[in-house]
Amino acid sequence: MSATRGRAAWIVLGLLTATQVGIGAWRAGVMFRGGLAAGLRPLGWSSGLGVDVLLCGLLGVIAWWWLPARGRGPRDAAGWGVRFLLLAWLLTLAHYIWGIAAGRLSPLLTWIVLAALFGAGISIRRMGGAEAAPPLPPAPPPGAHFALGIAAAFFAAQLPHLVFNYSFMDAKATWACRAFRLAEHGALTGILDCLDPARPPLHAVMLWLGVGDPTFEGRLLPLLMFGAFVLVFHRLLQRIAPRLAVWGVVWLLATDQVFKGQVSTYTGVPEMLAIAIALAVAIDERALAPTRSFALLIAIVASAATALTRRDGFPEFVVAAGVLIIVTRRWRDPLPWALIAAASVAYLSWVFRPAVLQGIPAFPLSASAGVLLQATTEAPAGTGWLWTLLQGAQGQVFSHYGYGAFVWSWLIVTIWARRGGAPAAGMPPATLYGILGLTGWLATLAAYAALTLLGHPYMSTLFVVRTGFGRHLVHFFPLCLLHATAVAERLVSGEGARLVSGERGG
Repeated sequence: MSATRGRAAWIVLGLLTATQVGIGAWRAGVMFRGGLAAGLRPLGWSSGLGVDVLLCGLLGVIAWWWLPARGRGPRDAAGWGVRFLLLAWLLTLAHYIWGIAAGRLSPLLTWIVLAALFGAGISIRRMGGAEAAPPLPPAPPPGAHFALGIAAAFFAAQLPHLVFNYSFMDAKATWACRAFRLAEHGALTGILDCLDPARPPLHAVMLWLGVGDPTFEGRLLPLLMFGAFVLVFHRLLQRIAPRLAVWGVVWLLATDQVFKGQVSTYTGVPEMLAIAIALAVAIDERALAPTRSFALLIAIVASAATALTRRDGFPEFVVAAGVLIIVTRRWRDPLPWALIAAASVAYLSWVFRPAVLQGIPAFPLSASAGVLLQATTEAPAGTGWLWTLLQGAQGQVFSHYGYGAFVWSWLIVTIWARRGGAPAAGMPPATLYGILGLTGWLATLAAYAALTLLGHPYMSTLFVVRTGFGRHLVHFFPLCLLHATAVAERLVSGEGARLVSGERGG
């Protein structure tokens, strides 16, 4: 009976994965055709390209340098990925702090910070700590090498977009505009020339680091950060669903909202990286950090990046961190509280920014987007606002190609697993990922509803829900996917049930 149930689970999971991969391949083709239509950047060698490549290369070298010395901790690709993300955020935050304090941006600061980070690596790599528990040796899943090839193909599909012109209106009018205006002004005041200047500027500062590159226009570092995140995500999957880990990576890369957010240079994916890393280190500390002090560093930096990348990710992140404290009863543990404190301090640093940086707190009516004008004319009357919001939200979640088959798959495997056996004991990491992922999604919906009731009815128009709500859900998508993959592992493997139920150390 159990063998038949296992075969049925593999068949169902295979069909769902094939559906998701098919949708992802179709959307990748659509994005590629759109990029070709937008045109190519100049492909010749230039000094700006050389500086951009050098910056990213040095970050990669320093990330390797920050790995624990031999015998003091794991030295693997995921550990390198965590450090690459951390270093990129530290560099960008240093420029942000300098820009606020000094009133200008200094390219020279980049090399000073890199030298300081290299020096800090001398002590950081000596940090000792117990290594994370090695994964149990699972039976290889069907098509592991095939899955790896699919994942590599989906990541490779993003590479051509490095040399396409900006073609997505919001990204072009907001983030690309900001990066170029920062270079022109030599100060954060450059954001005042672009769409919605009240948005936090961290992603624009990151693009500014390489905006002198006429080929990539600053987009190389965000792409490499996403690649580093994929390595970290695979590590997290290995700890809770080792047999299906590579297939979980396929789902991450094949999901349209992730792919589109990455290639368009919207800030949804950078926000997703920061939120996922911050919450993951608080949930499964030993997966990402060799010591408690290093875990606190990751938590503080990733949380600050969360608050300064997108303002609409900050409240949902704080709610999720609060839920983590409540459900785990970690009242006196400084790690989850560090998430809330760091994000709040970073957010307030932008709220109380110098007066010269204060701009219009919403989309200008004269902007080409016409968001307020369109939203106002389409807004329904009375209580119909919230009903329209619910209609649009369920469409984004259940029937929009942005998440493809994921939500239905998550529901299927969760219900199937609970009907087929006892739920996991205790509060293991896989369960916490699911709780916080769902909390983030519900908090996003609540934020839209609250803004509607507080006098912003355009937040519930189908125009805004279609263009914004799905992008906001991507912030917590990796957490939801981690839980879904772990539950799927319970269906196909008795070993997976032990892992999800927390019988494995760490």
